[in-house]
Amino acid sequence: MIKIELKPLEGIVIENLGGVSLGQSRQNVERLLGPPSESYSAGSAFYKQYELRIDFDNFGKAEFIEFIYGPFPERTVLSIYGINPFTIGAEKLVEVLTEHNDGEVDLTEAELAYVFLEISVGIWRQFTQQDVEEGIAQRKLNGTYEFNKSSIEDDLEISKNFGTIGLGVVDYYR
Repeated sequence: MIKIELKPLEGIVIENLGGVSLGQSRQNVERLLGPPSESYSAGSAFYKQYELRIDFDNFGKAEFIEFIYGPFPERTVLSIYGINPFTIGAEKLVEVLTEHNDGEVDLTEAELAYVFLEISVGIWRQFTQQDVEEGIAQRKLNGTYEFNKSSIEDDLEISKNFGTIGLGVVDYYR
């Protein structure tokens, strides 16, 4: 597994490879990481081996780095502030990021998404643990739980953590 440290407002450090800084040119990013696995547009590059997407601004500078394989990455192990954001648990991650943010948190989509405005970090998940547990109760009532048990149990495990974490330049989310 490739170890990657997320450094809000700075960028990332990939063990035994080096760092990608927010504000770094696309050319320098590609010099370090190689050509992207996919480019969605002139402004976005996906690196499958690092399970991340980098968005570039109109000047070709990295403005956002997002990890999209949570909570079960296949190739990477992430850390931010000394914890793994995809294994610590949703509530604990919010607590840690709130503490380090030391300022305004956008709660517009609370429970599913949080944006920590002072450190330009965003986290997202498709559904909460409570959502899944309510669905389980409903399926048990209508007799469809056993039929869907495997996928429901997978969803329950997924719901305990966030599915993506992204780092942006200063004021990225403002």
